[in-house]
Amino acid sequence: MEIENFKSQYQSAGSTKVSKDLLLKMLSVNRHPILKRIRMQLLIESIAWILFLAFYYDFFDGHLKPVLWNLALVFSAGLILVHNLLGYQVTNNPIHGSNLVNSLEIYLQKLKKYALVSISSRVLAISIVCGFFLSGLENLAPRHFMGIVVFAIIITIQAVILRRVWSKRIQTISSKYQQLITTSDEI
Repeated sequence: MEIENFKSQYQSAGSTKVSKDLLLKMLSVNRHPILKRIRMQLLIESIAWILFLAFYYDFFDGHLKPVLWNLALVFSAGLILVHNLLGYQVTNNPIHGSNLVNSLEIYLQKLKKYALVSISSRVLAISIVCGFFLSGLENLAPRHFMGIVVFAIIITIQAVILRRVWSKRIQTISSKYQQLITTSDEI
Protein backbone atom coordinates (compact mmCIF):
# COMPACT_ATOMS: atom_id res chain seq x y z
CA MET A 1 0.00 0.00 0.00
CA GLU A 2 1.44 3.38 -0.94
CA ILE A 3 2.13 5.86 1.81
CA GLU A 4 -0.23 8.50 0.38
CA ASN A 5 -3.07 5.97 0.17
CA PHE A 6 -2.39 4.86 3.73
CA LYS A 7 -2.24 8.49 4.88
CA SER A 8 -5.55 9.37 3.24
CA GLN A 9 -7.26 6.33 4.78
CA TYR A 10 -5.84 7.20 8.17
CA GLN A 11 -7.00 10.80 7.91
CA SER A 12 -10.46 9.82 6.69
CA ALA A 13 -10.88 7.67 9.81
CA GLY A 14 -11.44 10.83 11.81
CA SER A 15 -7.98 11.19 13.35
CA THR A 16 -5.90 14.31 13.39
CA LYS A 17 -3.58 14.98 10.47
CA VAL A 18 -0.28 13.17 10.47
CA SER A 19 2.83 14.19 8.58
CA LYS A 20 4.35 11.96 5.96
CA ASP A 21 7.59 11.70 7.99
CA LEU A 22 5.72 10.52 11.07
CA LEU A 23 3.91 7.87 9.04
CA LEU A 24 7.20 6.64 7.60
CA LYS A 25 8.61 6.34 11.12
CA MET A 26 5.49 4.42 12.21
CA LEU A 27 5.84 2.01 9.29
CA SER A 28 9.57 1.44 9.77
CA VAL A 29 9.90 -1.98 11.37
CA ASN A 30 13.65 -1.73 11.85
CA ARG A 31 13.37 1.18 14.28
CA HIS A 32 11.84 -0.74 17.18
CA PRO A 33 14.37 -1.08 20.03
CA ILE A 34 13.44 -4.68 20.88
CA LEU A 35 13.95 -5.76 17.28
CA LYS A 36 17.26 -3.94 17.17
CA ARG A 37 18.44 -5.78 20.29
CA ILE A 38 17.37 -9.13 18.84
CA ARG A 39 19.23 -8.44 15.60
CA MET A 40 22.32 -7.29 17.49
CA GLN A 41 22.29 -10.43 19.64
CA LEU A 42 21.94 -12.64 16.57
CA LEU A 43 24.78 -10.84 14.80
CA ILE A 44 27.15 -11.12 17.77
CA GLU A 45 26.34 -14.81 18.25
CA SER A 46 26.85 -15.57 14.57
CA ILE A 47 30.25 -13.88 14.53
CA ALA A 48 31.30 -15.69 17.72
CA TRP A 49 30.31 -19.11 16.34
CA ILE A 50 32.04 -18.46 13.02
CA LEU A 51 35.22 -17.46 14.85
CA PHE A 52 34.95 -20.52 17.08
CA LEU A 53 34.64 -22.78 14.03
CA ALA A 54 37.57 -21.06 12.35
CA PHE A 55 39.91 -21.70 15.27
CA TYR A 56 38.63 -24.72 17.21
CA TYR A 57 40.60 -27.30 15.22
CA ASP A 58 43.97 -25.76 16.12
CA PHE A 59 43.26 -24.02 19.43
CA PHE A 60 41.26 -26.81 21.04
CA ASP A 61 43.03 -29.79 19.45
CA GLY A 62 40.19 -30.77 17.16
CA HIS A 63 42.53 -33.08 15.28
CA LEU A 64 42.97 -35.15 18.47
CA LYS A 65 39.23 -35.54 19.11
CA PRO A 66 37.04 -38.26 17.58
CA VAL A 67 35.67 -37.46 14.13
CA LEU A 68 32.09 -37.87 15.37
CA TRP A 69 32.57 -35.09 17.92
CA ASN A 70 34.14 -32.83 15.29
CA LEU A 71 31.15 -33.41 13.02
CA ALA A 72 28.72 -32.85 15.90
CA LEU A 73 30.49 -29.60 16.77
CA VAL A 74 30.34 -28.33 13.20
CA PHE A 75 26.68 -29.43 13.00
CA SER A 76 25.78 -27.60 16.20
CA ALA A 77 27.50 -24.41 15.07
CA GLY A 78 25.77 -24.70 11.70
CA LEU A 79 22.47 -25.20 13.50
CA ILE A 80 23.05 -22.02 15.48
CA LEU A 81 23.94 -20.07 12.32
CA VAL A 82 20.79 -21.29 10.54
CA HIS A 83 18.78 -20.52 13.66
CA ASN A 84 20.22 -16.98 13.64
CA LEU A 85 19.31 -16.50 9.98
CA LEU A 86 15.78 -17.66 10.70
CA GLY A 87 15.67 -15.33 13.68
CA TYR A 88 16.68 -12.43 11.51
CA GLN A 89 13.91 -13.28 9.05
CA VAL A 90 11.35 -13.52 11.85
CA THR A 91 12.33 -10.20 13.37
CA ASN A 92 12.88 -8.39 10.10
CA ASN A 93 9.58 -9.31 8.46
CA PRO A 94 6.79 -9.12 11.04
CA ILE A 95 4.00 -8.01 8.69
CA HIS A 96 1.99 -10.94 7.35
CA GLY A 97 -1.66 -10.27 8.12
CA SER A 98 -4.37 -8.36 6.34
CA ASN A 99 -4.43 -5.71 9.07
CA LEU A 100 -2.24 -4.59 11.94
CA VAL A 101 -3.97 -6.66 14.64
CA ASN A 102 -3.91 -9.84 12.54
CA SER A 103 -0.30 -9.23 11.55
CA LEU A 104 0.78 -8.72 15.15
CA GLU A 105 -1.05 -11.87 16.21
CA ILE A 106 0.74 -13.93 13.54
CA TYR A 107 4.05 -12.32 14.49
CA LEU A 108 3.51 -13.16 18.15
CA GLN A 109 2.84 -16.82 17.28
CA LYS A 110 5.98 -16.97 15.13
CA LEU A 111 8.01 -15.36 17.87
CA LYS A 112 6.82 -17.91 20.44
CA LYS A 113 7.82 -20.79 18.15
CA TYR A 114 11.14 -19.16 17.39
CA ALA A 115 11.83 -18.67 21.11
CA LEU A 116 11.43 -22.42 21.67
CA VAL A 117 13.74 -23.20 18.74
CA SER A 118 16.21 -20.59 19.99
CA ILE A 119 16.44 -21.99 23.50
CA SER A 120 16.59 -25.60 22.31
CA SER A 121 19.26 -25.02 19.67
CA ARG A 122 21.49 -23.07 22.04
CA VAL A 123 21.20 -25.67 24.79
CA LEU A 124 21.96 -28.41 22.26
CA ALA A 125 24.93 -26.48 20.87
CA ILE A 126 26.44 -25.80 24.28
CA SER A 127 25.89 -29.44 25.27
CA ILE A 128 27.74 -30.57 22.17
CA VAL A 129 30.58 -28.11 22.85
CA CYS A 130 30.89 -29.50 26.38
CA GLY A 131 30.84 -33.05 25.01
CA PHE A 132 33.52 -32.08 22.49
CA PHE A 133 35.84 -30.83 25.22
CA LEU A 134 35.29 -33.98 27.30
CA SER A 135 35.49 -36.37 24.35
CA GLY A 136 39.24 -36.91 24.38
CA LEU A 137 39.26 -38.26 27.90
CA GLU A 138 39.65 -42.01 28.21
CA ASN A 139 39.45 -42.27 31.99
CA LEU A 140 37.21 -39.94 33.94
CA ALA A 141 38.80 -38.70 37.15
CA PRO A 142 36.81 -37.03 39.95
CA ARG A 143 37.82 -33.62 38.59
CA HIS A 144 36.24 -34.55 35.25
CA PHE A 145 32.98 -35.39 36.98
CA MET A 146 33.17 -31.99 38.62
CA GLY A 147 33.64 -30.47 35.18
CA ILE A 148 30.56 -32.31 33.93
CA VAL A 149 28.56 -30.96 36.87
CA VAL A 150 29.81 -27.42 36.17
CA PHE A 151 28.85 -27.78 32.50
CA ALA A 152 25.40 -29.05 33.48
CA ILE A 153 24.93 -26.07 35.80
CA ILE A 154 26.07 -23.67 33.07
CA ILE A 155 23.67 -25.23 30.57
CA THR A 156 20.80 -25.04 33.06
CA ILE A 157 21.56 -21.41 33.91
CA GLN A 158 21.76 -20.60 30.21
CA ALA A 159 18.38 -22.20 29.56
CA VAL A 160 16.78 -20.32 32.45
CA ILE A 161 18.26 -16.98 31.39
CA LEU A 162 17.25 -17.51 27.76
CA ARG A 163 13.74 -18.44 28.84
CA ARG A 164 13.46 -15.24 30.86
CA VAL A 165 14.84 -13.08 28.04
CA TRP A 166 12.41 -14.55 25.53
CA SER A 167 9.52 -14.38 27.96
CA LYS A 168 10.21 -10.69 28.51
CA ARG A 169 10.39 -10.03 24.77
CA ILE A 170 7.20 -11.95 24.08
CA GLN A 171 5.44 -10.27 27.00
CA THR A 172 6.42 -6.82 25.71
CA ILE A 173 5.05 -7.53 22.26
CA SER A 174 2.01 -9.28 23.72
CA SER A 175 1.21 -6.24 25.86
CA LYS A 176 1.43 -4.02 22.76
CA TYR A 177 -0.90 -6.45 21.02
CA GLN A 178 -3.36 -6.29 23.92
CA GLN A 179 -3.21 -2.48 23.87
CA LEU A 180 -3.90 -2.50 20.16
CA ILE A 181 -6.87 -4.83 20.58
CA THR A 182 -8.24 -2.70 23.41
CA THR A 183 -7.79 0.47 21.36
CA SER A 184 -9.43 -1.06 18.28
CA ASP A 185 -12.37 -2.31 20.39
CA GLU A 186 -12.92 1.20 21.75
CA ILE A 187 -13.07 2.70 18.27
